[in-house]
Amino acid sequence: MTDDATSAAPAPRAWLVFTALRLVVFVGTAGFFAIFGLNGFPLLLIALPVSAAISFVVLKRQRLAVVAVQLARREHKAAQREAMRTRLDGG
Repeated sequence: MTDDATSAAPAPRAWLVFTALRLVVFVGTAGFFAIFGLNGFPLLLIALPVSAAISFVVLKRQRLAVVAVQLARREHKAAQREAMRTRLDGG
């Protein structure tokens, strides 16, 4: 296996975990408001911003993990580009 395969592996997992948890928070929030009789478009109008606020607070660790993985990936790609430039310049 190459270095690329091992360095890119955590990114999809981090995104998947974060996205799945965001979905769980949204469904839970929508379910909570549905209990009180909201449905359809009004349910979406209320559940979306409320679940976003809850996710912002509750999923901070997962969000930071996604950011860290993306930052590491960006730095790795920049190092690869610089190495390629060096090789192409004859150095």
